[in-house]
Amino acid sequence: MSFTSRVGLGTAWGDYFENSQDPTYVLGDGQTQELDNASNGNHASYGPLDLGDGVESVMLRMSVPSGSSEVEVRLGSVTGTLLGRCTVPNTGGAGQYRTIGCAVDPNLAKGRDKTLVFRFNGSNAGARFNWFGFWARGTMQAIDTMHKAQSSSFINSPSPNTLQAGTDVRTRALLPPANLPLSRDYGSWSPSQPGDCPKWLHDTYWVAGEDGKVYATWHPAVDFDPDTGQYCTFGHEHGSDPRGSKVFAVAGMPPFGYVNELHEPANTALQRREDHFGHKVLVANDFVFYDAKNPSQTKVCNLLVKIHVGTHSPDALTNTAHEIHKVGQCAGLEPFSTKYFSLFGAPGGFKEAEAEGCSRSVDPGVPASPSNQPVDGVHRAIPTRDCFLRGTREEQLRTVGNRTIEFWLTNFFGGNFYYTIANPSRLFDAAGTNKIARMVDLCYEAGHPLASTLRCQETVAASPNRVPWNDPRSSFRGTQHTNSHFSGFEFGNSATNVVYTNAWGQRARATPDPATGVTVKQRVPKVGFHYKVDGQESRVPNVDHSSGGRNGVRPPN
Repeated sequence: MSFTSRVGLGTAWGDYFENSQDPTYVLGDGQTQELDNASNGNHASYGPLDLGDGVESVMLRMSVPSGSSEVEVRLGSVTGTLLGRCTVPNTGGAGQYRTIGCAVDPNLAKGRDKTLVFRFNGSNAGARFNWFGFWARGTMQAIDTMHKAQSSSFINSPSPNTLQAGTDVRTRALLPPANLPLSRDYGSWSPSQPGDCPKWLHDTYWVAGEDGKVYATWHPAVDFDPDTGQYCTFGHEHGSDPRGSKVFAVAGMPPFGYVNELHEPANTALQRREDHFGHKVLVANDFVFYDAKNPSQTKVCNLLVKIHVGTHSPDALTNTAHEIHKVGQCAGLEPFSTKYFSLFGAPGGFKEAEAEGCSRSVDPGVPASPSNQPVDGVHRAIPTRDCFLRGTREEQLRTVGNRTIEFWLTNFFGGNFYYTIANPSRLFDAAGTNKIARMVDLCYEAGHPLASTLRCQETVAASPNRVPWNDPRSSFRGTQHTNSHFSGFEFGNSATNVVYTNAWGQRARATPDPATGVTVKQRVPKVGFHYKVDGQESRVPNVDHSSGGRNGVRPPN
């Protein structure tokens, strides 16, 4: 936000494109404007601010070319109540910035319509102040900006955000009728932190599957609790709203866990069980494809994908099978709607993050579950502790961003589907509990290459205490999807629009055969086609479904 008043401070353009307000460049911020001469008692005021139930730490983004700069945080005016005082060290030169935390008294820094004043007491007139931030519970925020933050600068437009403010308040009357059978995982979520929505509210988001059972489905990250009269968070997100897809009418709301439910119903030991948190929706509207046999002929196509890609648990270290629903249609062609276990390589292993000096295959020494997973698809690339520390110090620092990314690649209608998560909460650690460690903990390991990143700086600065892995203040929430894309649609001719397969998308036949597990209904076009799109032309706009940490989303997610 802009200052409400300033004394002694000038306005300057940043020395470079300082995208620190968006550490993964989801929004594509341009060059920033900053306050210079942040020294000698000069100060700036900001308000009105909602400090909620109390702020523990204020994050300051500054450049201090030499020496250090003491900063006072005061309430109301430059002579108002002192909330906290901190020192910003030498950041290494002009145009080099750091985010530091300034601890403040949460018993004083609270409430609505407050003004914060920053007084800069250092003597270095070259010091610059870029931005400040804080995290507080109980703040009243604009509900329709809390669902996600996404880029609008891509070739392909971002998925729409269905407005929630002003819509009907959900009630218990929306819970499923008592006579409908429940799927195994329906109702598995419960609140776990202050500010979470009640369980009953979460359970009003359901859909009946083709088997007549009740399944959980997509819901927004935040909602309104009629019992308290306050907005609340579910603490996790499921990607973009499927109702924003131009092919939503083909299949409707996705039943989360439907393929899991139909897999080996009589054999508990072989059943695939994926957690509720990992179901994510991707909306791709109005993408231009070209005919593989005649590239001059193009089609506008729409795609809706529901995929399970949780990035917090040890599951993906060994299991290659992940539920996917794919719904699409190209102009003038028949629609399709398929669901099965998409495969991401061989079960029982994965590969390191796809980065210079890494990309090695990893055998975690844990058997896949279930044990009957086929081998297909390409791979799952997951960060590892060893990968971060490989190579020279310069190589570690230069490649740390790529070494943090999870990259999922699978077969997709005769081509490939690439799904990328930039801020996973887990990494593989052979010595860790269940063979995983928490990414945020690396921020507190002195000298670790990840600790030098903006993600870690903002996380550490958000609290005077160590931030737990499942706290919204951690930047590693599994919410930032970047550079996801796909390569096309290909179908052969079919005698009928409806076929049945097993849970792996195999053994297609015209009628179901429960004895062999062929029970999953698939909708396919009768007339085959093959339309392609070049990789970068099919990029879905980058998105952060935690809205920069404002909507309460945190791991597990």
